[in-house]
Amino acid sequence: MIEFAALRRELDDRIRFLHQTINLAIVFWCVLLVAVFYFISCDLPRDLFITFILIIPIVFDLLGYNYQSNQNSLESIAKYIYEVVRPRAAEASGQEILKWEKYFAVQKEPFKIESSTKVFAFLLPSAIPFALLALRVPLNGFQRILVSVDVAFLLLMLENFRYKLRRVK
Repeated sequence: MIEFAALRRELDDRIRFLHQTINLAIVFWCVLLVAVFYFISCDLPRDLFITFILIIPIVFDLLGYNYQSNQNSLESIAKYIYEVVRPRAAEASGQEILKWEKYFAVQKEPFKIESSTKVFAFLLPSAIPFALLALRVPLNGFQRILVSVDVAFLLLMLENFRYKLRRVK
């Protein structure tokens, strides 16, 4: 049970961190909106403004990747508790234990649309480079590099989401 207590603390810490990451993304969105309106009102040079908005997806992709990594670790810990710790503890005690965890696992679907909306805050800024390209906004060399980095990070994020999609039933 010592192992379970340590793993449970780790789960609690990771869950807290996931919620803090989502809250941080919301704060970043607020700052982003204020900054965009401020830059527009200050008549910021177009080149500087384009560069600024191309950096935004990179920040959100890194934050989202961190979120995904912690989510994956959290699920691995929970699976270990359920598949390894629970049977050993049940065998040692002679009775079924961790009934709440079992009940919660049954209630929690492997993939829900509502759960995936949590990551929209991280993914939505990735539309910026595609919007600029679709609108045929002229980009300088550095901005083209930023677009490439934005797209590469988006692809890494989507690749990282595969672990969720594998669990869809």
